[in-house]
Amino acid sequence: MRGIGRLRTLWSRLSGEPAAPTSPAVQVAKSELVRYLPENPVIVEAGAHMGVDTVELAKQWPRGMIHAFEPVPVLFAELERRTHMLRNVRRSRKALSDREGRQVLHLSEGASDGSSSLLAPDRHLDVHPEVRFERDIEVETITLDRWVQIEAIPRVDFLWLDMQGMEATVLQASPKVLGQVLAVHTEVSLLPVYTGTVLYPQLRDWMESQGFVVAKEILPYPDMGNVLFVRRP
Repeated sequence: MRGIGRLRTLWSRLSGEPAAPTSPAVQVAKSELVRYLPENPVIVEAGAHMGVDTVELAKQWPRGMIHAFEPVPVLFAELERRTHMLRNVRRSRKALSDREGRQVLHLSEGASDGSSSLLAPDRHLDVHPEVRFERDIEVETITLDRWVQIEAIPRVDFLWLDMQGMEATVLQASPKVLGQVLAVHTEVSLLPVYTGTVLYPQLRDWMESQGFVVAKEILPYPDMGNVLFVRRP
């Protein structure tokens, strides 16, 4: 669920400057990740939205396999349309979480359809009043560790996470997968935009305790950014 793109609106409002039509420095370029991964990586993308990053990941690693998770039905349909011809992409309608079952997903509408979360909005309502949360749906959820077990995935090399505040919760609930991945590209929260979200300083400390270091920070906005963690040599 792509939350970063909508942040140009906030930055424009706070700075008084017009928002640029495109903003290349909101996430780490896929080409920069090559040094950390094998030629045939197994990649989990959570919050695939309409598949923009999914397609880029598939093209960057044609010998790899991308497992894309997107629980919002209308977004999943677009993800499927964009990627159905890519043989190295597998899609799932489930949401990654800290437990298996069914949970409420808070849908975002208005200025952003990419801010839906399993967490209820908190400061999001103040800093992004143009984004509305008026509808909930129930979605299937699963942990990474359980999904790997069910699907008999032999390994996971890389995680690309854009989960609107759920990233730390998902990582902490799946120690087996986290213990084998080489790198994690994740959206991070600088403000409590969702109820119960783990803020970046706490996530960074915890990731370091799990054997990772920060390879690159991209924090262009007051409330969110993206960080690349790589396993400590």
